[in-house]
Amino acid sequence: MKSRWTGSALALSAGLGAAWLGSMVACNGATETAATGAAGSGGASGTATTGTTTAAGGSTTTGGDDCPDEQFLDVSAFAGAGAAYPKPALEVHCENGEVIVESNGIPHYEFVATTPNDLEEQVYAWHFPLVPKAAAAPTDIPLLGPAGVAANGMPIYGPNEAEMPDPYGDPVFNGIMDDCLGHTGANGTYHYHALLVACLTKVAGDTKPSPILAYAFDGYPVYGPYECADSTCGTTVELKSSWERTGDPSTYAWDNNKCTKATCDSPTGEYLDRCNGHTGPNGDYHYHATLAKDEPAYTGFPYILGCYHGTATNNAGGGMMTGGGPTGGGPTGGGPTGGGGMLPACAPGQMQMCCGDGKCAGPETAMNCAADCG
Repeated sequence: MKSRWTGSALALSAGLGAAWLGSMVACNGATETAATGAAGSGGASGTATTGTTTAAGGSTTTGGDDCPDEQFLDVSAFAGAGAAYPKPALEVHCENGEVIVESNGIPHYEFVATTPNDLEEQVYAWHFPLVPKAAAAPTDIPLLGPAGVAANGMPIYGPNEAEMPDPYGDPVFNGIMDDCLGHTGANGTYHYHALLVACLTKVAGDTKPSPILAYAFDGYPVYGPYECADSTCGTTVELKSSWERTGDPSTYAWDNNKCTKATCDSPTGEYLDRCNGHTGPNGDYHYHATLAKDEPAYTGFPYILGCYHGTATNNAGGGMMTGGGPTGGGPTGGGPTGGGGMLPACAPGQMQMCCGDGKCAGPETAMNCAADCG
């Protein structure tokens, strides 16, 4: 069976972006899952292939399977982007060892433009493994484009923008995000560069263990910033990025942030690895959304993902560049030679370097864009 939710009802207040602290979710089998997939946290395992979900806020699994459809929002409990836009639509099911998230790309809360691109309806069918598996080594997330899907069906991106306002700069640092840390890019595609608990759940509480906010395309879940300090959950801890700002992230985010701490390879305590993940107190690997703060040594970069811990399903649809991640920017990790995919033709209002725009810059070369660089 499939579960479909379409939007109406409650509005999300404009101030939710500031209320980013963890949601009221108990730290037990419902939110933390062992890597073997025993229970909870959306870390699905087993042989189940379908999921059934109620349409009540927060969603409840009724099918008794391991499909993580219950981790996604009931978008019918929210007002949607506004009267000028379609209602949000979200459908989640599992088949053939994959989770499939179908969405129309319309957020469940009021859309506020922060770029020249208006919001447009999309046709998404995101895929990721039902049972994530660690790869032999971390791999790059896309330099541009989706790296996973949020709990409301919107794509999540890496921590850099395209050519505007500065070449591959940090859009969170540059302040071009809305209150929920999303905005529209080319072709009206709404997406996130960072995640807030308050925008992706119905309830939020101070320092409670955070719920799942998204899934990376390697299948591992992305939690909010708070987690149980141990298996008894007597206390919670805020997880922090191991990356450090080394330059001006208004230009080329990956070149101005580095992951050189010991915790980048061996995460301990409150610090995450270079992919922005770790193995939690219940033995499951997962990522955490970290947030920008006004502290010299801690910005929260890369906010969601620094790289993939597992093997990602290809959701690029062809031509999506890769190269942002494990080595910390530059030619082998997010730099001009770290990508290599064919670039799409420009669309009106598109804010990225692409073939046919008359420019030869950034990732364009004579090999991948002869029209501009030949």
